[in-house]
Amino acid sequence: MTERAKILLCGDVEGNFDTLCKRVEIVNKKTGPFDLVLCVGNFFGINNQDFIPYKMGEKKVPLATYILGPNYDYHVKEYQNEQYELCENVYHLGKRGIYTDSKGVRIAYISGIASLTESGPWTYNFQDVRELCDLPLRGNTGFRGVDILVSSQWPKDIVQKDHFVSKFQHEYVSYLCMKLKPRYVVSGLEGVYYERPPFRCPSTLESGTALEIVTRFLGLARVGNPKKEKWLYALSLTPLDKMKLSELIQKTTDETPCPFDFSRLEAQVCSTNNIKRSMPKQYFYDVNTLLNDDIVILKGQKRQKIDFDQSKCWFCLASPSFEKHLVVTVGESCYLSMAKGGLVDEHLLICPIEHFQSSLSCSEDIQREMIHFKEALRKFYERKDQVPIFSERNYKTSHMQLQVIPIPRKATNELQDIFIEESEVQGFKLEELGPNSRFHQVMPPKIPFFSVELPNKLILYTKIQGSVNFPLNFKKMWRRSWFKE
Repeated sequence: MTERAKILLCGDVEGNFDTLCKRVEIVNKKTGPFDLVLCVGNFFGINNQDFIPYKMGEKKVPLATYILGPNYDYHVKEYQNEQYELCENVYHLGKRGIYTDSKGVRIAYISGIASLTESGPWTYNFQDVRELCDLPLRGNTGFRGVDILVSSQWPKDIVQKDHFVSKFQHEYVSYLCMKLKPRYVVSGLEGVYYERPPFRCPSTLESGTALEIVTRFLGLARVGNPKKEKWLYALSLTPLDKMKLSELIQKTTDETPCPFDFSRLEAQVCSTNNIKRSMPKQYFYDVNTLLNDDIVILKGQKRQKIDFDQSKCWFCLASPSFEKHLVVTVGESCYLSMAKGGLVDEHLLICPIEHFQSSLSCSEDIQREMIHFKEALRKFYERKDQVPIFSERNYKTSHMQLQVIPIPRKATNELQDIFIEESEVQGFKLEELGPNSRFHQVMPPKIPFFSVELPNKLILYTKIQGSVNFPLNFKKMWRRSWFKE
């Protein structure tokens, strides 16, 4: 049976960090455990001194909490120059993109306030919207929609008649609803709680799917508001990609007509932005990523954006650049190949067939198949009295590769100490993953990392952040440590 994800949705925190953390801790103990917290609206307020103890480690956020970007210019400074980890367990998702959690829930997000002109630190424009719409379709012929769409602004026309008039609404969010077909849309900023009865967004020519799944909208109030309107909402759901078709199309008793007229909406949006009514096809995998940027950013300059061309990826099977003669075998979701310029004989690579940035973004099916490959290789190396080391470097690489390096079994006694000592020499620290922890729980999304699984299945890892200059030839360095002449 597919494991359901449990997520807490939170409205505008506006600096009430202690109130948020206390409530989340109580709810998590009472009805959890929950996987994560998603915050919409303003995470920061006017006075954010209460956040300092969390940044200093004096207080701790109880659950991994993902927040949207700033909605005002005076909040930009709180985001620490676009660093994704603001403090332990608080992560800035970024301007726009799609985050897939460990259980396969796909969360689309867009941060800030809509602008008809430029895309800035606290604004987004229609180009951001178009790229977000195109993102889930890349390499995904079976697109069904996304599980959750989070934004600070509400979709325009989402409020039913005879209800209040929303102030922070915009047609761009409505457009995202029509194109991404989310099961849940969650927004903030209005300061009130509002739950609209479900509706279905009709299929469009360019939506990528003929399914018309149910969409539900939640507008959440401010944390600790005096009217005690709901600002924390518990959600338990099976990831959309793991649901049966019959479950997705099943009718509900309280459905209402779709509040959006897509033809009118598209005509209005496109005419406002002076563009043609056809979506261009793009083939780079991620949006505005900071993970593998090899460009030095000087003070005062804007970060350049790299458009990833999947046809030029050395590790995509369909790419003309792919060297097929290195392939050993191809599975359902992964393939095994020889490493080009391997460190030792029978140095192999396990890679997903589809284009994924890292193991954390891979689906459960891919991760399961990788485990099968790993077990098979352990048996394969036994014939030479060898054991494999598995390592992954999610840094300055675009396609996930799991390096498989065999070493003599007799060289494993001091292996952990060798790795730790060599990492300290290189200026970073390898941490040990606890026996009851999973890697996705300690590694935030969009943070570059290096991880290694030793023959005893102990995992060591490090986050590669800020000014850390991680050595790309690290494996060569520790290879010298155990292969002594």
